[in-house]
Amino acid sequence: MRSFEVSGMGPAEFVEKIESELVARAYDRYVSIHLNGIDLTVELRWMGTTRFSYRIAPKDKGFRAKLTRQRVAPLHAAFGDRFERYFEEALTKVGAKLT
Repeated sequence: MRSFEVSGMGPAEFVEKIESELVARAYDRYVSIHLNGIDLTVELRWMGTTRFSYRIAPKDKGFRAKLTRQRVAPLHAAFGDRFERYFEEALTKVGAKLT
């Protein structure tokens, strides 16, 4: 997923909501999301680490996150579609729009 937009909330609130979705699904042991200024990082840790880095930019009353870098662990390549689908579901649940 190259980018997504969130309206009606800032990046910090968004991260809190995604974290609660991860906990609710018991994925928080393997998936984490971090906000550092305008950089957002999503990590999958299981038999290697896959990392997606996004740059945050304000947009209307929310923000847009654009993929700036990704590093996929060799053992994760076969599961990439599944991970992306789960992340898209979590984004949709908190009101994000995939772009």
